[in-house]
Amino acid sequence: MSVCSGYYRYDEGFTPAIEGAESFAGPIVHPQHWPAALDYAGKHVVIIGSGATAVTLVPSMAKSAAKVTMLQRSPTYIAPVPSRDHLADRLRGKLPAQLAYDVVRAKNILFSMFTYQLSRRRPETMKAILRQSAIAKLPPGFPVEKHLAPSYQPWDQRLCAIPNGDLYRAISAGTADIVTDEISRITPEGIDLVSGTSLPADVIVTATGLNLLVIGGMTLTVDGQPVDTGKMLTYKGMMLAGVPNFALTIGYTNASWTLKADLVAG
Repeated sequence: MSVCSGYYRYDEGFTPAIEGAESFAGPIVHPQHWPAALDYAGKHVVIIGSGATAVTLVPSMAKSAAKVTMLQRSPTYIAPVPSRDHLADRLRGKLPAQLAYDVVRAKNILFSMFTYQLSRRRPETMKAILRQSAIAKLPPGFPVEKHLAPSYQPWDQRLCAIPNGDLYRAISAGTADIVTDEISRITPEGIDLVSGTSLPADVIVTATGLNLLVIGGMTLTVDGQPVDTGKMLTYKGMMLAGVPNFALTIGYTNASWTLKADLVAG
C-alpha cells in the first residue's frame, strides 16, 4: 500500500486567534480556503505572513489591488530567482530530450547543494549576497535591514524564492509594501499594530501556514496494535519500521519535495 496524501491538512489551514477579528468589516481569507468570487480590485489588502505563500500572493494581488501590504512579525530570507531555466532553453532541440533533462536536473541539484552549503558554512557571505540583491532591485532608501534581515542564519529556516524578483518589482512600483510589526488587534477598518500605527484594509489574508497531518489522518495498526508514526524510524524516506507493505513519501526540508519524491518513486 502506498500513501500519496502529502503532509498537510487540507480541510483547514493554521489561523492564529487575533483579537477583534470578528469585528472586521471586510472578508478575512485563508489561502487554503480562497473564495472563487473574492474581489480585491482597487482595494487595500493586508497579507499577514512572511513565508512562501505571502511572498507569492503579494505581487499577484498587487496587479489589480490598490495596495497590498505584507505584514510580518519578523523577516524571512528572500532570494530572487529566474522564472525560466536559461540552460534548458538553450539545450532544447540541441540535445536528445532525455540527455537535456539529465543535464539540467544535475545542474539544478548541484546549484541547490552549493547554495545550501554556502549558507551553512559562510552565512555572512550568503547574507551579503541576498542583501545586495535586494538593494539593487528595491527603491533607494528602502529599509532592507528592518524588513529583509532575519535574526537567524540562512537556511536555519527555509528560504523563499521570488520569480524574477516580482515581489521587489511590485514594491518598486508602489503597489506593494512590507511592514514589520506585531498585531495589537483587528478593527472594523483594518489592523492596529503594537507600534501604535494602523494599517487600513478592505481585505485581510491570513497567510499564516498550514497544519501538518501525517498519512492523511489514517490510523495504522499492526497485529491489532496502534502505530505511533511519530516514534517510528523512517527508512529511506518511504517506509516505517515495523510496518510491512506500506510506503509513503517524505521529501527534503532544504530542497524540492518533488526531488525526493522522484527518488522514492524510483
